[in-house]
Amino acid sequence: MLFAVTASYSAENRNGIAERFLSVVKEGELPAGVKLVCRYHSTATRWAVMVLETDTITGIHLWAAKFNDLVDFDIHPVETEDSVQPIVEAILETVKNR
Repeated sequence: MLFAVTASYSAENRNGIAERFLSVVKEGELPAGVKLVCRYHSTATRWAVMVLETDTITGIHLWAAKFNDLVDFDIHPVETEDSVQPIVEAILETVKNR
């Protein structure tokens, strides 16, 4: 499954986050079974988003627990364009049959 993890933080926490992130990267960063698909940062607005792939959300929560005293996370299951197509088709079929 894919998960979009957004992170927002205050300016006061920026340095602490950077220091902790560097120590976590040295440990291997993500737990076993969690693959980073992509990561984007908006440092001007203190916001980031990661797309992670995993079979269970537990690893994502374990990773987030290392930062959640400094960072606010939102975790959302997401679909690719290809995997969402059957869902959209089912919705359109429902609308068409009304």
